[in-house]
Amino acid sequence: MAKVIVADENEGRRSLLANTLEREGFEITRAGTLRQAEGTALAIMPEVVLIDSEWKNGDAIDASQRLMSDPEFAFKCRIVILSRQTSQEYLNSAAQAGVAEVMSKPIDMSSLIEQLHRHTRKQFVAPPAEVNSGKGTGGTFDVAMTMGDSTWALPMLKGLVGPEKIDSGFIDEILGQMGEEGLEVNEELDPSVMASMLRLALNKLVGEADGSQLGMPQGEGQVGGPGGQAPSFQDLKRGGSLGGGSGNLSEMNQGFKSSMEDILEAQAEGLAQEVEDAMDEILSETPDFVAIHDMGTMVPIDPEVLEMTRLTNEFVGDLLWNLGQPGAISDLTLMTQVEDAAQMIKDVLDSLPAAEEEE
Repeated sequence: MAKVIVADENEGRRSLLANTLEREGFEITRAGTLRQAEGTALAIMPEVVLIDSEWKNGDAIDASQRLMSDPEFAFKCRIVILSRQTSQEYLNSAAQAGVAEVMSKPIDMSSLIEQLHRHTRKQFVAPPAEVNSGKGTGGTFDVAMTMGDSTWALPMLKGLVGPEKIDSGFIDEILGQMGEEGLEVNEELDPSVMASMLRLALNKLVGEADGSQLGMPQGEGQVGGPGGQAPSFQDLKRGGSLGGGSGNLSEMNQGFKSSMEDILEAQAEGLAQEVEDAMDEILSETPDFVAIHDMGTMVPIDPEVLEMTRLTNEFVGDLLWNLGQPGAISDLTLMTQVEDAAQMIKDVLDSLPAAEEEE
């Protein structure tokens, strides 16, 4: 069941939209503030975050940009904004923030449901505008990048090699696994030193491509310094030599490089396999079965009741149409509710069977 967050500060509109989507089979989480929507989205990683554009406190595009700055969210999730603004400037801002789609209000519920299904299945949906930020962040992908270009992996590496990820605990876990597999582990290895060593080695691999340190605390070794010299590991030594080995750091660096290449290659192969599996699933989809009811399973409806329902909806629809004329209502929230109610009445009338003409 696809997870969708409905973020709207208007409780009535939020409940109406959420209840409708729940009936369509979506797993809905409601959010009454942008801060609540952001926190919930980063916690549960839904397929889609559906955000209304009008907020008294905060801005939907700013919230979208903050969400898309998270690499995991940008990879797994999409953002759809429901907005009355459809100017090119607004659409450009939305696209630059990483918003997947901007749908204009009043919303056609059938179109919204159709688009949500496309987003949850990770199908292609044209972005709000064609923009070129020149960066690999913000939830967009530069098709000019190739597997031979090392910059495609930088955002992923930056999220993996920080001190909060690679620390002494991480090294202890690796050494423990090596011991379980029967590999000889030098007991003189200092986990904290090895953690710093690993971060330095990773910075060495990507420093020239990015020109910056990846997750390195202030004061640790420089990468790609003047003259392109390798970082100094003098301060990382414990006793006479690190790990009791020969101290040949170039060989150790080469080992790290080979491991990282294998990891990235394996991840690329995994992504390719996921894409192939998803495409096979999409192409092999079969139409939903339609249940044909006979007279024994159908509930009869009094024609008089059906006609009364039609007349009532037509009367209410005319009333809502008149209320929706420019200048009739000044309150923006009430105006939105009137438009939504008018659309619902129209949907009901469209679903009713055609009235029989009197002879």
